[in-house]
Amino acid sequence: ISGTTAIGGLVLMGGHYLPDSWPTALANLAVTTSAVNIVGGFLITQRMLDMFRRPTDPNEHNYLYAIPAGALIGGFGAGHMMGYTEIGQMTMLAASLCCIGGIWGLSSQSTARVGNALGAIGVSSGIVATLGMLNLPSAVLAQAIGSMAVGGGIGAVIAKKMAITDLPQLVAAFHSLVGFAAVSTAFSDYINHMPDPSHLDAVHR
Repeated sequence: ISGTTAIGGLVLMGGHYLPDSWPTALANLAVTTSAVNIVGGFLITQRMLDMFRRPTDPNEHNYLYAIPAGALIGGFGAGHMMGYTEIGQMTMLAASLCCIGGIWGLSSQSTARVGNALGAIGVSSGIVATLGMLNLPSAVLAQAIGSMAVGGGIGAVIAKKMAITDLPQLVAAFHSLVGFAAVSTAFSDYINHMPDPSHLDAVHR
């Protein structure tokens, strides 16, 4: 869900290196708060899964998941640079399947770790594909990447520093950020199209 709100914010971003209006500022805020929840959420899930690890469990090599993630994102980048117009839709399809697989994996303790990794791959590749397909001006692209980096950094610090006993409250707080990001995106789109309410669905096109 946070990936969806982040993409909605990216579509509405504008200005230069910084937002230049209320709608673009709200879009920037939506992207930043979504990034907090995306990064923090996956890290918290990993911490919660680690609580159930036994000393006899085999070592994990989670860094190897970077290989399929890099292949998916790299494949999109190569196809985009070569002018394959359908590469964005194909990457979005793969990202969606990863997210669905992640939800399925998280439904069982035996597959939850794989599910968490699949979800992270799906969300990250979907966001990268969105950035590539939007063809944002370099200044707005820098603003978008900066917003996600700041939000992701905040989420990572919070997720790593929070005590295990406070995880339920933290999960609830992160979930509230999803709603805040969704409201920010919706309000930004509303302000953009206030003179003509019939165009309020433009963010979905």
